[in-house]
Amino acid sequence: MNKLTKAAILSISLLVIITGSAVSPALVEISETFSDANSKTIKMILSLPSGVIIPFSLLSGKIASMTKKRKIIIVGLIIYIIGGIGGGFSRSIFELLFFRGVLGIGMGLLTPLTTSLVADFFEENERIKMMGFSNAVSNLGGIIATLVSGGLAIINWRYVFGVYSIAIIVFILVIFGLPEPKKRIVMEKRNIINKKIFIISLQGLFLNIAFYAVVTNIALFIKNENIGNSVFSGLAMSFLTLGGFISGIFLGKLSEFLKRSNAPIGICIMSIGFFIISSAYDITTILFSTFMIGIGLGILKPILLLRVTHIIPKYSNSFALSIVSSSMLLGKFISPFFLDFLGNIFKNNNTTMKVQKHFNNFPLQ
Repeated sequence: MNKLTKAAILSISLLVIITGSAVSPALVEISETFSDANSKTIKMILSLPSGVIIPFSLLSGKIASMTKKRKIIIVGLIIYIIGGIGGGFSRSIFELLFFRGVLGIGMGLLTPLTTSLVADFFEENERIKMMGFSNAVSNLGGIIATLVSGGLAIINWRYVFGVYSIAIIVFILVIFGLPEPKKRIVMEKRNIINKKIFIISLQGLFLNIAFYAVVTNIALFIKNENIGNSVFSGLAMSFLTLGGFISGIFLGKLSEFLKRSNAPIGICIMSIGFFIISSAYDITTILFSTFMIGIGLGILKPILLLRVTHIIPKYSNSFALSIVSSSMLLGKFISPFFLDFLGNIFKNNNTTMKVQKHFNNFPLQ
């Protein structure tokens, strides 16, 4: 396979994390502009795309078996560009949420195909390696986006939405470098929504509930504790994604070395990060803890998706992956509400402590 095709496949992963996290450092500035909006409405700027992505991810997985995947990707990228850049021109919080919804539609069409393409073009060890690279590229996009958006937010929060113009480069790579995957002989259909898919989906749900508790709260936490401004928020987000980038790059080697222990170790690393951040009141401790959380996520997320490709027939991998991806996105969407629910149960309003209680009960298998 030529390098341009690999670059085109991996470039789509650049857009995954920045869909939500690119605007995270600018939440404080946005809340000041739209001062009539409450904190939950402001947080919806991050979580709304996930709610929209879910049905369109399922739709994408379904229609991928009936039409060309390349066509779905091109349409998804066009919608993504409009929704992403359009947010910077919003005159009200409702216009901004509308464009975030459009962005979610585009990302929804792309989400299951980012993993499905890896399964289509690669086999066995090369697939594990490319899945790790895909996750690493996704985190690299997050690192670059949050660093840039943190600085842009100080100048003007509207400039932050220019970060989504990176999708134009992805669009060009797809047009010139991505062929249509070879059609596979359709096997006799079996019930793909089985117990294993349900368990993996549930694990993905809880994983993202925990992870996005950090994404949606880190900027406000740093401000409320007088630790720093949006630049420090962007830095914290960058360390979060840096951890995922590093573990993604070495996922192939880690899988060979850790074998079946990689999931428990990933959970332990992530739990340590949450334990540290629950008592962090300086930027150094926050950066270290977010880095640990990122490493854990970088191990766990691709492992869950790889399990799907191992247990599901290739003819239906897009739909099966869309089910698991949608569960992960649902976790992202309901994260603030679920953590508030936990806080009411445990009579504790500290977000990171809520996450600790939730994540310590995360199923290992």
